[in-house]
Amino acid sequence: MARVADYSIIADGWVLERDQNSIDFDMPSTVDAGSRCILGFMFDAGSLDDMTVTLKLNGTVVWTWTATGSYDGMIRYFHEVIPAGVLKGGSNTFKLKSSSDDYTFLQLSDIVVWWQANI
Repeated sequence: MARVADYSIIADGWVLERDQNSIDFDMPSTVDAGSRCILGFMFDAGSLDDMTVTLKLNGTVVWTWTATGSYDGMIRYFHEVIPAGVLKGGSNTFKLKSSSDDYTFLQLSDIVVWWQANI
């Protein structure tokens, strides 16, 4: 069976942790779950103390970022290779979470996943 690359947009606008930390999205049944995929996103965060940000896809941690001390964010782009078997055809869940003992600001945008399809 042949495969081609495709992509899906998880969210286009800014997603703020305090308003929405979980996004459900559907993938076509043609997703090759045995292939790795690529997650890309814009990232902005700020905190008055240490902060760790964790992104999960279907319950699997796919990206972690840590800042030590006070951090005043700067918008950046990140991409991460996701292991095979994490993304699946049908319903999927993207979740973001930060840990900080003080004021925290966290937002993501332009969240896209590139994946392989069986044709």
